[in-house]
Amino acid sequence: MFARLNIFTKITLLFVVLLVLVLFLYTYSNRESVRVIEQEIQNNTMNQLSTFAESVESNIYQLSLYGMSMGQDSSIQEYQRPDYKDIPYERVKVGSAILEKMNLYNAASQWHSTITLYFPRLQKVISTDYYAYIPYSEDEFSQPLSKSWTYTHDQFEWYTTDPTTASIKPDEARLITKISFPVRHLTAMLDQNKLNNKGDPFMFHPELGLISNSSGSNTLNAVQSKLHEIELQDKGGFTANLNQTEYYVSYIQSDSLGWYYVDYVPMQQILKPITSSRNLFFASIAVLIAMSIVVLYVLFRSVQLPLLQLVKGTNRLSTGDFSVRLHDSSRNEFSLLFARFNIMAQRIQELIENVYEEQLRRREATLKQLQSQINPHFLYNCLFYIKNMARMKNEKAVVAMALNLGEYYRYITRSEKDHATIEEELTMVKNYLEIQALRLERMHFTIDVPDEILGKTVPRLTLQPIVENAIIHGIEPRSEDGHIIIRADYKDDRYRITVEDSGRGMEDKQLDELRNNLLKPLDENMGCGTWNVHQRLYFLYGEGAGLEYEHSTRGGVKVHIKWQDNNNE
Repeated sequence: MFARLNIFTKITLLFVVLLVLVLFLYTYSNRESVRVIEQEIQNNTMNQLSTFAESVESNIYQLSLYGMSMGQDSSIQEYQRPDYKDIPYERVKVGSAILEKMNLYNAASQWHSTITLYFPRLQKVISTDYYAYIPYSEDEFSQPLSKSWTYTHDQFEWYTTDPTTASIKPDEARLITKISFPVRHLTAMLDQNKLNNKGDPFMFHPELGLISNSSGSNTLNAVQSKLHEIELQDKGGFTANLNQTEYYVSYIQSDSLGWYYVDYVPMQQILKPITSSRNLFFASIAVLIAMSIVVLYVLFRSVQLPLLQLVKGTNRLSTGDFSVRLHDSSRNEFSLLFARFNIMAQRIQELIENVYEEQLRRREATLKQLQSQINPHFLYNCLFYIKNMARMKNEKAVVAMALNLGEYYRYITRSEKDHATIEEELTMVKNYLEIQALRLERMHFTIDVPDEILGKTVPRLTLQPIVENAIIHGIEPRSEDGHIIIRADYKDDRYRITVEDSGRGMEDKQLDELRNNLLKPLDENMGCGTWNVHQRLYFLYGEGAGLEYEHSTRGGVKVHIKWQDNNNE
């Protein structure tokens, strides 16, 4: 039954039970506490300091461990690949991935550190410090690196190298990792330790001075002077009279930093509240009960109601409603939580949008890979044609093909764009057809394309493989005159270019096989020309774009090149 109660009701019941237990236990414990308190002060102070030291050492160890493991990361090893010298885009992309991993580590770490990666062989630097430009300097690593944490400019720094033996000669290392964190992290932990305990912790170094908490008292100077006077061990404590007050001072040396964690507590001040609290306890209980009612009311208004609002918002978020936002006019912890909730919902929306953008980039990369296969395909055919015409002593055809080949590569390399206008494509195809007409003499062609379409863009070398197949497989095997017709039409941003020949044609089975091959992965038994054209159109313009085959009334094959104008708006 208790498990079915809401959090507020459980807290109320636990508060009542706790109050009853406090009344019972205090009467007994008060008699025993005075007797043992002096012995426990020293142990308690040392234990608290040990806990604090372990917490700091744990954070430092995590930073050190991450620094040593950086060299084994696959992204960093890939970043140093020598073949990326000619592919700067790939190296920038891998560098962005490395920076994203380092930022993710910072987001997951309790301490926000600055991670800087130096690549001596590449003379490049990657750092999580967005507000500083860090150039690579060869003189910076001319001396051996320290194997421990160093303190400089209000921050601690630590270096590691890959390989680890390169710390003596860091300029020969493949990777130098520098991890640094500001002193404010230690100050924040000192503040937290002081808030949770009754001491006044600080850090001390015989040569570098001290690092105190934000509210360090004047007694720190007296404690520091006392620490200079004694010979410090790895761990210990002593009693000292400072400013007419008796203090117990405990210290522990840091294995990582070389500094000492120091804490001191006034023994007399600790004992005095215990004696006076006995007299005030029962009077305080009455006040506590009255205040408990007020606290529970405030707790209901400040915690229970915002918590219910947060649960409702979370439920909406789980259903996919990422537009949900929480609003609270009060200024408390829940207002900060609501703000973080709103940021989280917004970032989820952004991540979803980024996924869509990444899918578009992947499609674009696939498109470029497919287009790159067309260029050698056409080049091989041209070179074989030149060879055959040279054997036949057909100098005119060789010259025409050589000029066309030169014009072709000028057409390919004069622009970085992957697209060409219909007019540019038709100019290239016209040159190609004139060469083939010279070679065959019995071949004729007609081009009928409206002027409104000439300015539209398609992937480069879209028409040439279709026309080439019409000549090689349709016109050339026949001894009669052949005719190729290229025409185009459009309607409602849907465009179609038709290539029709009067060649020997194909059977239904052959046409079906051609249609099926367009949808299969490319293999060595398939021609890559028309397959590439179809795949590039499909990846660029989406569903419905590509090639269609059908019989021609002229006896040959009719090929339709179809697409919707999505990229020319």
